[in-house]
Amino acid sequence: MFKGRRLNVFKSDRSKSTDSSPGSSDIPSAKSSKKFSIKEIANGGPYSKLFATREINKYGLNGKIVTTSFDITQSLLAVATDAGEIHVYGQQQVEVVFTLDSKVLIKHMRFVKGIYLVAIDSKDVIMVFSLYSKKMLTSVFSPGKIACIETDPSLDWLLIGLQSGITLIYDIDRNQMTNFKVENLQRTRFFPKSRVSPVVSIQWNPRDIGTVLISYELVTVAYSLVEGDIKQHFIYELQPGALGGEFSIDTNKARRPTVRQSLYHPNSLHILTVHDDNSLVFWDANSGQLIQARTLFETDVHVPQPNFQKSPTLDAPRITKVAWVCQSNPEYTSLLMSTDSRQGGGSMAMINFGGTPMYSITSYENMSKYYANTREQKIFPLNNKSPIVSFNPLPRKSPYFAGCHDPGVVLIILADGEVETQIYPSGAFTYKASMFPQSIAWARPIATRAVATTVSKKLWLGVMSASQNGDNVLKGGFPIKKSVRANDVRSALATGHANGSVRIWDASHGELDSSAVFEMNLSHILNRSSGLEVDNISFAADTLEIAVSIKAGDVVLFKFEVNQFYNPDQKTSDREIQMDFRRFSLNDSKEVLVDVRDRSPDNIRQGFMPITAVHAQKGEVTALRNSNVGFVGVGYQEGTLMVIDRRGPAVIYAGNINDLCKNYGSYVTTMEFMIMEYGTDGYSSILLLCGTNMGELLTFKVLPEAGGRFGVQFMEGQRTNNEGPIINIDSLSKVVSRSCQAAVPQMEDLRNGVAIPGFVIVSGATDIRTVKIGRSSESRKSFKFPLAASALSFIPHVANSGEVKVASVLVNLLTSGEIVVLSVPDLKEISVMRIPVATQSRFLKDSSVLRNGDIVVRTGQFQASLISVVNEQATGLNKQYDERSESASDSLYNPRLKIAYRPQVNSLQWARGTIHCTTEQLDTLLGGEHRPQSKYEESIIAKGTISLKPDEKSDDPGDHAGCKRPVRSGTRSSRYGMFKSVSRAVESRFDAIEDSLNDYATAMSEGVNDVVEQTTKDMAKGAFGL
Repeated sequence: MFKGRRLNVFKSDRSKSTDSSPGSSDIPSAKSSKKFSIKEIANGGPYSKLFATREINKYGLNGKIVTTSFDITQSLLAVATDAGEIHVYGQQQVEVVFTLDSKVLIKHMRFVKGIYLVAIDSKDVIMVFSLYSKKMLTSVFSPGKIACIETDPSLDWLLIGLQSGITLIYDIDRNQMTNFKVENLQRTRFFPKSRVSPVVSIQWNPRDIGTVLISYELVTVAYSLVEGDIKQHFIYELQPGALGGEFSIDTNKARRPTVRQSLYHPNSLHILTVHDDNSLVFWDANSGQLIQARTLFETDVHVPQPNFQKSPTLDAPRITKVAWVCQSNPEYTSLLMSTDSRQGGGSMAMINFGGTPMYSITSYENMSKYYANTREQKIFPLNNKSPIVSFNPLPRKSPYFAGCHDPGVVLIILADGEVETQIYPSGAFTYKASMFPQSIAWARPIATRAVATTVSKKLWLGVMSASQNGDNVLKGGFPIKKSVRANDVRSALATGHANGSVRIWDASHGELDSSAVFEMNLSHILNRSSGLEVDNISFAADTLEIAVSIKAGDVVLFKFEVNQFYNPDQKTSDREIQMDFRRFSLNDSKEVLVDVRDRSPDNIRQGFMPITAVHAQKGEVTALRNSNVGFVGVGYQEGTLMVIDRRGPAVIYAGNINDLCKNYGSYVTTMEFMIMEYGTDGYSSILLLCGTNMGELLTFKVLPEAGGRFGVQFMEGQRTNNEGPIINIDSLSKVVSRSCQAAVPQMEDLRNGVAIPGFVIVSGATDIRTVKIGRSSESRKSFKFPLAASALSFIPHVANSGEVKVASVLVNLLTSGEIVVLSVPDLKEISVMRIPVATQSRFLKDSSVLRNGDIVVRTGQFQASLISVVNEQATGLNKQYDERSESASDSLYNPRLKIAYRPQVNSLQWARGTIHCTTEQLDTLLGGEHRPQSKYEESIIAKGTISLKPDEKSDDPGDHAGCKRPVRSGTRSSRYGMFKSVSRAVESRFDAIEDSLNDYATAMSEGVNDVVEQTTKDMAKGAFGL
């Protein structure tokens, strides 16, 4: 997700990396830094080059996923998108991206000999990539239109089935087409008057490399490469009266359903042909005898039943792909199938056969019963109704048996680009983010919301160290050591998804394990199955609190803490049963605030735990803000504004803003809590500022009341911006270069009655205003194009005098792709730049401007980019940062890993006359006596990784990466563990804050001391994990 290591395979052999750490320079304390004079830039002074854009990092994928391939030996996953990119993923942060010249679809993709990745695009170009050098070795046009392909993990050969029915063989290792080819056997040997049939399926015999199974539309043949002739053929012909599959018509006539696919049983003694009428036909591979023809639901469909009236097929699921899966013992097998129906959408189906009867002593009749009377049948419907494009079992035992040797996980690719993950054989669907790289998480399921924020570095590293992410499926490759920009803040990225899940990642790439992620599931908490699309996320970084809303209108408040219900070893418990009963009452609850703490997942020791559900039943949420001082604001589509005090929790305000606004039909589009002076009060207050869809700004005061409660008082409403929604509200102190955003340190000014004069910066649809709250508007800036995102950034730099100054600027992202940097508060234009990446304007509004001058730009449905507007060289900071490390890319290939020994024919097959063909004999047979030497270094390397004996192991099976993992600098304290070190730092900081917060309530009320004390304790507890 966070590795934009792009390799343009046509233009250059070098990696065009766009990654580095997205952290910022050290930002000094606002009290110890001087304000930066914007005039120096505007007048072309020494700081005129302080701003420049560059892409630091990428998250997600460019385009939707169209195909995948997995290599068990190297434990790498290749993913191709419709934007002409191939991503290869490994463990942790390992990712290499091959970028093709044109946006052609990749139709087929296979790993070969652990070192090659073969891809074939829609224009029938065969491309061979090296995992060792991370380059494209060659590309060649196919002599004809490719219909299907086949490879073997241990062989050099690519079998190519053409639309013309001819089968060609391409030498991957030598980059040449061989003279060996198989003619259209259906036309030449069986049905000479039939139309030209393409090769619809090819599969290598799992026990004999000298035999392949080739299917045409009407016939399937077992073809001997050694003998150059057909060993056996299989023709599925239904006699009159035979029902056939659900889609079989004209049952009173003889017919031959078209073949869609053919597969070998893992022991190679039986084969399966799949037909377009939904028939699954099992054959004896040696004799060609039909054993059983069945469908998902019916058996013996090949047997004529003259008097049986077939009922019309309403909406039977059509089988689209089949995999013959085996357990660790390949005699225990099952069929895994993808299906599609017009009404029900896509689903997966499984037929479990159990152990295979012994071939030599089992009659055809008993074998027929074996395939008819299966041990278990299941159908697994998908929530997403998009059709299934393909699925890919990820084997755990070996790369053989068509990649189906004991899979534990199945990747399912849908037509809309979403990826489903199925646990096999249970069939359960899982969305656990840490199983796969973060890039894929944007499509598991589709991300509906993305929000980024800055967090204190020490606090964030401690928080992320508490994540439990030891279940990554991929173990291959190893990340390159990179230079990290010095900074005191980190970037956190939260993504919300269509299934109600929220994931929080570390977006500051370079120091943390990229598998570190916190995940929350609102479906489990709210017991909902619909309306779960996450539409708003608000993250209070200081207090480690999160508020999340879904399309149905419910809001859930989370807090980082130790899970009091943690019990990973328990089975179904009384608590679980009671909780299930309680969930039924949530939708009917008359309470607005529902305690959901007991719905915390019992397998997570520490993380973001659900605290309260806001069940207001007011419709869709349009604005959500979780402040750093314990208050949460929620705005609804029908105009209701609700303010919640987390300490109770309690609703301290609920009213419709249409009673306060000049324009009917108004609703809140954004809000922010501030601590600053209102008007000419002479003291500071906690203010809630709300922007509406009509360009109005509403001001509320949050005031302490008797009994430790707080109340909300409306102060004023004013039209600040042109008609259109307000997208952001920010503030800047006139005294020091910092935001007036409400935070616990700013509460110190409340107890002293200090007046913090400041400006409020209101960003609307197409214009920006600076406002003095309680007074009047000051400056205005209009844009030709709509604003997508806007916020203050504080850019440190070294002045000529050698001291560090901080430039306070307003960074604005326009839907046109321009980035405009303005001075504050006068809104003078400093710099205009363009986003250095391609974007889709409809996703830009999901972007975030960060305090350190970075922008997380959502560039597409499945991708975002981290863009920096700061010219690092001009700041005079980060002198230790080595930009040359950006050109380095991760390593993918480990030559110490051995490819498993290929299974061989058993003694019975040998006794029946099967000719044992060695790899060397096959190479000579297909490549000829004068096969040229390979010009690739990869050829010699790969040859040494092929296991020649069944029990041959890798050189170092305990170290999959084959090398010592690079140590990231700065991630561990030399004296304390990460979390202890962070906790000590947080404790010291908050002790100092508490010492200064003791008598503000003397002038106002005891309530503020209560909220300060409670919030401060919560922050400390969150850091300690209490």
